[in-house]
Amino acid sequence: MFSLFFGASGDGRGAPPVAEGHKAVKIVIDEEPLEVDVDLLSEVSGFFLQVQSTDSKECPLVDFPGGSSRFRDIVGLLIEKESLLVNDDTVLDLIEAAWLLECPKIFDEVMGSPFVHSLSSRRRAELLEHLLPFTAASSPAEAEHAATHAEEANKGHEDALGNWGDSGATVPSAPAKACEEFLRLFNLETSMWQRTERAALDLAADLDSGDFVLGPRLATGSLRVCAELLRLQRLREEESGFVSSALQPVSAIWKNLTDKPLRAKVTWDSHLFALRCIRRRLAAAAPASAGLRASAEVAGELREDEEARVDLPEELCESSVDRTLLSLAELVAYVDLDRLFPNWSALVIRTLLLLQPPGSDTSSGNHLAIARQAFRKAFARGILVQKLVWCQPAPVPAAWLADVAKHPEASKALLRVLGRFREMSAVEFCDLVEGVLLAEFLRWKHCVEVLLSSELVNDMVGACLDAGRKARAPRDGEKNDTGRRSNSKRAGELPSEHPRCPLHWAGQHVLFRLEAIGQRLFAAAFVAQEGFLPHAWPDCLAEDSKPRNTKAAKQQSMAAEDDPCCLEPKIVPVHGSCLWDEGLLTIALLSPSMAEGRSSPEKPILHYGRRVILRHLWHSHSGSYCEVARLRQLWDLACWSLCEDAQLIREALEYLKGTYRELLQPGGAWSAIHEEWLFQMFLALDLSVLPVQALQSPWVPAQVQAVRLLVQTQPAEQFNEELQTEVASAAESLKTMNFQCSKLTNKLNIVEQRTVMNKSQISEAMLAIEDHQRRKREVEKPSGRRASAGGETAVA
Repeated sequence: MFSLFFGASGDGRGAPPVAEGHKAVKIVIDEEPLEVDVDLLSEVSGFFLQVQSTDSKECPLVDFPGGSSRFRDIVGLLIEKESLLVNDDTVLDLIEAAWLLECPKIFDEVMGSPFVHSLSSRRRAELLEHLLPFTAASSPAEAEHAATHAEEANKGHEDALGNWGDSGATVPSAPAKACEEFLRLFNLETSMWQRTERAALDLAADLDSGDFVLGPRLATGSLRVCAELLRLQRLREEESGFVSSALQPVSAIWKNLTDKPLRAKVTWDSHLFALRCIRRRLAAAAPASAGLRASAEVAGELREDEEARVDLPEELCESSVDRTLLSLAELVAYVDLDRLFPNWSALVIRTLLLLQPPGSDTSSGNHLAIARQAFRKAFARGILVQKLVWCQPAPVPAAWLADVAKHPEASKALLRVLGRFREMSAVEFCDLVEGVLLAEFLRWKHCVEVLLSSELVNDMVGACLDAGRKARAPRDGEKNDTGRRSNSKRAGELPSEHPRCPLHWAGQHVLFRLEAIGQRLFAAAFVAQEGFLPHAWPDCLAEDSKPRNTKAAKQQSMAAEDDPCCLEPKIVPVHGSCLWDEGLLTIALLSPSMAEGRSSPEKPILHYGRRVILRHLWHSHSGSYCEVARLRQLWDLACWSLCEDAQLIREALEYLKGTYRELLQPGGAWSAIHEEWLFQMFLALDLSVLPVQALQSPWVPAQVQAVRLLVQTQPAEQFNEELQTEVASAAESLKTMNFQCSKLTNKLNIVEQRTVMNKSQISEAMLAIEDHQRRKREVEKPSGRRASAGGETAVA
C-alpha cells in the first residue's frame, strides 16, 4: 500500500559511481559486494570515517538491517540526496542503520518523514520503545562505565584512533591526522546521540496520557531520557484533572478497538520506575568479579517487575562507587523515601550525602535534611544503613545516631564509632560523647548493657582523666611538684608519662574539657563497670553479650567463713590492675556516686563504692595502715551501717584490727580521740553477720564485744515487745468480741419474746375462727330442718 504513495523500492538500484581520485571500498552485505565512495560518505557517517582511515579495500557488514537493498537506498540518500522510503516496514531498519553507520542525516530523514508525523499516539509509543535502547547505547554518559570495564579486555586488540589492516593489525597514523579524525568522529557520535535523545523525548511528549505508561519498556533509555520521562510523568500528574482521569479508561477501550493495543504488560509509578533505572545502571557499573553485571538480554517484563519490587542485593549496594551514585542523583529525586527497602535506603542516603556533604552550605539544597530523615526511618531495619555510620570512610555523621538512640542497634553502632576514639580529634570526641552518648543514650536500657558495660568505656574514662593530668603537667622548663624542671619538649607528649591520652590531644582548655567529660562518664558508668574494678568485660557486640573468657582477675574478696578464728589481723591481697591503681581515678570522684547511692539504696552503688574503698586501702597498704583521721573519712563515705555483705564486713574488720594494733604499738599515734573514732568505726559494722570466732582477737576492743552482745539480745527484746503488743491487741479484740456477743444475746432475747407474743396471738386468732365457724354451723342447721318439714307437708 505504501508503494502507491511513495513509489517502488530501489531493490534494483545500482551503486553511485565513485568520483575520480576518491577512495573506493567494497561493502559486502549478504555476500553481495557494493563499491562505494568512502571519501564522500565519511563526511556524514562515523562508520565510513573509520573505514576511510584504514588501508582495507573491502569491509563486510554482517546482518545489516534491511539487507543490501536498504543499504543502496541509504547510499543514494547520502550521495545523490534521494529521499528515503519510510513506511511501517522500513522505519525500524532505517533507525537501526542510522545508529550502526553513525549517520545523523539518515536519522533526521527518518524522524522528519511524513510517515513519522502521521503516526497515532499508540504507534508513537511503539516507536518510542524501539528507539529508547539506541539512546542508552549511544549516550556518552551510559558508555562511560562500559568503556572502563572493557578497557582491559580490548587492550591490544583495537585502537579508536588506529587503522584496520588486511591482517587485522593496526596501522599508526600521523598525530595531527589522527587528532582530526578523532574530532570528526566525536562530532558525528555526539550529534547522533543528541538527535536520538531529542527524538525520543519529542515522541514521549506527544503521547496521550493513556499511552504514556512507565514500565520496563521505557526503562531501557539513557539516564537523561529516563530522568526526562519521570519529569514528564510528574507534569502529567500535576496537570491531569478529575474529568480526564475519569474518562481515561473509556479512551483506552476506544483506542484498543481502533488501534493496536499497548504492548506494555506492567505499569509502574515514578518511584518504581526510578528504582529500576538506578538498578540497571548499578548492575552495569558493577565489577565483573562480583558477578552482578546486568545481562545483555533484556529480561521479561514480569521478571523485571518482580525485581523492581524487592530490595537491592547487598553485594550490589556495597560495590557501588561514588562516581556511579553521583551520576544517578537526578533519578533519586523521584524516589519515595517511605517506600524504600533498607538496602535501597542506604544507597539513597549515600547519594544525597554526595550531593550535599555534612557541614556544607545549606543553600545548595535540602539533601542533607532528606538524608537524615531517611536514615532515621531505615536505621533499625537495615544493616547497611547502620554500617554507614561506622564503616571507613563513614558517609553518615556519628551525630545522627542521636536521632535513633531508642534502638538497640544504635548502641552497637556508637560502640563501633567510639572504638576509634584515639584517631579522633579531641573536639570531635568531646562533641560525640557530650551531644550523643551522655545527652541521648543514657536514658535507654540498652545503652547500659551495650555501651557502658564495655571495656571501651573504661579506656575512654582513662584517656579523658589522663588528659586532665596531662594538662596539669609542668611545661618545658617549669618546675614540678618536686621542684625539678621538666625536660619534655611539650607537656604530656611522652608516651611513658601519659600512655592513655593520645598524643594529638593537645590544648589546655580542650584537655580540661576532656577531664570533665571523663568525670561525667565515670559517674554514668560506675555501676555498669562494677566500680571500674578488675573484672571480665562482656563482648557487647555479640548477640548474647556474655562475658568473655579473659584472664582478667577479679578482686578476690575475703570470705566471712575463711579462717574464722584469727588472732592477728589478716592482709587481703590485691589482684589485677585498674584505673584506681594508676591514680587516674581518685576517691574524690567517688563522693557524688556514693551520695546518689544513699538516696537510692536499692541500687548497687554503695556496694561497689565499698569495694573501691577497701581496694584503695589494701592497695596503699605497705606495712602501715591508713591514718585514723583519713580512715574515718573513708568510713563515713562507705556508709557501713547500711552494709549487709558479710565478705566486705570481714575485710573491713580485718583492716580495723590492724589499724587498732598499729595504734596501740609503742610509738603509735594513740590518742583518746583516735581510739574513740576507731570504736565508732567498729560499731558501724554489722558484726552480727559474722561468726563469733572472727571477733576472738585481742585487737577487737571489749566495748565492741559488749555492743555485739547487746545487738544479739536486741532481737529477743524486740520479739518480746512485739509479742506483748500482739497480746494486748488480742485482748482488745476479745473485749470487742465479748461486747458484740452481749449485743447479739440481747437481740436474741428480744426476738424470742416477740416470738412468744406472736404465738399467743396466733392461738387466740385460731380460737376465734373456730368459734365463728361453730356458730355458723349452728345457724345453718335449724333452717335446714324447717325446709325438710315443709317438703313433707306438701307431699302429704
